[in-house]
Amino acid sequence: MEKINKKKELLIEEKPKKEENELQNEPKKYINCGCFQISIGIILTYIYIFISIFLNLNNRIIYHKYNFRYNFSFLLIQQFFSMLFFSFVNYKSKLFQKQTGEISINDFFKFKYYYFFFCLIFICNMLSSFYGNQLVLNVSMFVTLRKLVLVMIFFIDFFLYKKPIKLFTILCIFLITIGTILVSMDDFNYDYLGYFVVIINNSLTIIYIKFSENFKKKTGVTNLKLLVYNSYLSIPILLSSVFISGEYKNVYFYFINNIYSYNFYYFFIFLFISCFLCVFLNSSLFLSNEKNSSLFTQLLSNSKDILISFLSYFILKNNNLTIKIIIGLILSTVGAIFISMKSISENLIFGKLKNKSEDKEGKELEEKELEDKEKV
Repeated sequence: MEKINKKKELLIEEKPKKEENELQNEPKKYINCGCFQISIGIILTYIYIFISIFLNLNNRIIYHKYNFRYNFSFLLIQQFFSMLFFSFVNYKSKLFQKQTGEISINDFFKFKYYYFFFCLIFICNMLSSFYGNQLVLNVSMFVTLRKLVLVMIFFIDFFLYKKPIKLFTILCIFLITIGTILVSMDDFNYDYLGYFVVIINNSLTIIYIKFSENFKKKTGVTNLKLLVYNSYLSIPILLSSVFISGEYKNVYFYFINNIYSYNFYYFFIFLFISCFLCVFLNSSLFLSNEKNSSLFTQLLSNSKDILISFLSYFILKNNNLTIKIIIGLILSTVGAIFISMKSISENLIFGKLKNKSEDKEGKELEEKELEDKEKV
């Protein structure tokens, strides 16, 4: 009987392994949604996508409408809010405590150099994102350059990590890349410094994502724990940067000069929204990376970039439409739709199909049991 039970366990374990592909880190886990089930990984990815859209647009309002471009101070405010938020949630939620594990000074010192390195990457990545968002006024061009993260991750996974990638995925990436090049051709001589900063931001984003992706595999430390320690560790670093750079004086005069302005209260509302969204953006990104690969997350997030491009051309009217831009948007959109449809179909299980597969599994197990009994 012990042999039969062991074989049952092996059969149960084999199925999720078969379901894995080049876009996933872990076997799929599903949530019931009426007649179908949807994987947790794809839910987290789309949460990250929509939060990213709102945060990007919200930050641009802070930079360009309210002219608050003090990057060290802005990031310090966000990280201070993150620290308060994680401290409160960790104190109140047992589920959060279970996900993060022990949070203490002794636990921190086990991997202190890794946490410190991750914190520096995070700060540099966020600062370059802020700075690039301020320099590149054209929203569509900023988003177009950010799409290169997907292509860079693809080449790293394919050539450096030797990951097997399906032909369909390669085709979608090819369409997205060609579309990105066509969109950027008419506007690539606009601001070389801004474009350079965005490319640096892309490289730091890849290091940031890959570090968190590999760190859990090597150490078992969850990405949420990384975020918690990062919020504590980044505050003294950013506070020192604010004083060393002399930025605190500019921030002080900014508040003094605008404190009686009617719009100043709206500025605080946008600042609070930015802090709140930043916490959930980083959390959803890291949780998505735990369930999926970084390539999967960036492929789906490309649909967010295309949506922002359409908003830029048709609502914000940052640039005039040309034939190249129209063709580029169409190609990028087609590539994003294909990969999104494929990922959704792979991450959905309809009730009837599920029941059929369960019946097949049951029959297979029964047949195996009968064969084992006959052998005995």
